[in-house]
Amino acid sequence: QTFETFAQYFKMYMPYVQNHDHATQRLAELNKSRTVHKAIDAQEKSSQKTLSSLLILPIQRIPRYKLLLETLIKNTPSSDPSCSGLNKALELIRKVAAHINESIHAREDARKLGEIQKLFSGHVELVAPHRKFIMRKKMKKVTKAGQLVPREFFLFSDMLLYGTDDVTFSDKLRLRQTMPIDKSFLVSEIYRSGTNSHLLYVSSSVKNITIAFDNEADKNEWKTALTKCMEDRRQKIGFNYQSRGSMLLRQQQQGQRDDRKKSKDPVFTSYSHGSAAELKAKEKPEFYERMRKIELTRKYFEGLNRSTKSYLAEQQQLIKSSSTFAIKMKGNISGLTDAPWYRALDATSNMVAVHSHEMLRWKSVTELLIDSITWLLNGPVSDAEKKKYEYAKHCSELVKAKSNMDSITKKKSNQSDKLNAAANQLQQAVNEYEISEQNATKGFQEMEMAIAKGFVDKLKLFVQVQRDFHKDCYYDIRQCWEQLYRGGQDISSLYKTGEEDNKQIS
Repeated sequence: QTFETFAQYFKMYMPYVQNHDHATQRLAELNKSRTVHKAIDAQEKSSQKTLSSLLILPIQRIPRYKLLLETLIKNTPSSDPSCSGLNKALELIRKVAAHINESIHAREDARKLGEIQKLFSGHVELVAPHRKFIMRKKMKKVTKAGQLVPREFFLFSDMLLYGTDDVTFSDKLRLRQTMPIDKSFLVSEIYRSGTNSHLLYVSSSVKNITIAFDNEADKNEWKTALTKCMEDRRQKIGFNYQSRGSMLLRQQQQGQRDDRKKSKDPVFTSYSHGSAAELKAKEKPEFYERMRKIELTRKYFEGLNRSTKSYLAEQQQLIKSSSTFAIKMKGNISGLTDAPWYRALDATSNMVAVHSHEMLRWKSVTELLIDSITWLLNGPVSDAEKKKYEYAKHCSELVKAKSNMDSITKKKSNQSDKLNAAANQLQQAVNEYEISEQNATKGFQEMEMAIAKGFVDKLKLFVQVQRDFHKDCYYDIRQCWEQLYRGGQDISSLYKTGEEDNKQIS
């Protein structure tokens, strides 16, 4: 009962716990003074306890209460009337201990943020109650011209920022950009041939950048950390990405299953020598379906590429039209600026300009999706198709070699040289066929791995989710266009009327 009554007051230990590290450092500084050290040493000898051991006692008090209650509960029969009270007291003490631990972590996080804040010149505000430092690394940013420039990146729970060395203050960093982790934040891999192949594309509401890494391990480490921060942040701000994305993913998977059910056409007959491969591949149903999936994959991504380009054209038209609308409404018309309808239209134009800026950012995300699909079609999918074609070619050569062998064997005349040559040709055809089958299987597997690793499905889902999310914005903007079109003649006439007419209309 005593614990239940006073448990809420145990939180008063929190300021002491938070200040303990500072007090310990201060004691170490004071001990450097001979006079202070002598006085403390005398007291410690008389009490037979050190000051450091006394400073830690209040911090150990709550854990000891918790241990005491756990021991009492362990040695108290469940039928004892006091058992329920002990359990309730233990639950309260656990909550107090958890609260104190959280305050310690928050204090440590704030201290770390303060240290990072001091690294930057000028006014940079990083300390915030909800913010936590995650990781830091010197990497390179890819400019629009394709050059690599060094930057120092800092990842926090709610934002990503980077800076450069400040030429004015040699020991300081200059903040270059802060990218909030919000609903618009996106992380995706970029595949590019050449030396700079370890790339991550990061998009936010204020900036889109490409980061170059020295190796694949660093890239994967930062991708994992960025993705976790992105998902945690979306849950906190209430963006239901997972449920809507899962629904779209189920629809997509169902569509792919339907496509497979509909597609029962031959796999190899489109080749000039594909009939032999068609018969040979059907002997292994799993391999045959893998070869079919290569063709279906190309069709799927070609369709996705067309629809995404159509969406990009819609975005470009939307940006152009909304920008035109906003520009038309700008200007100071004498005598009309106080009119309610004019103020309403001016506010609408500002809203349209904001939506136009939003669409401009998502245009870059859509372009990234198109680049990823193009890379898949021209790279892994194309390679898998080439290996599939080689398999069909070697199947045809194998059939011809067997036919040649059979025809020579049926002849009764002694043609040992031709028979040996035919046998060697058949063996070579068999070896080449087996190798081509292995290569075709490997090509299919590499294509599947590239698609899974390429983040295309997640990126496509994200664009679809954002498209739904901004549907109301599209409707509002289109309504604004219609109102502008209907009132276009009236607004044009207002520019031409004299000042007196404008006052009367006002």
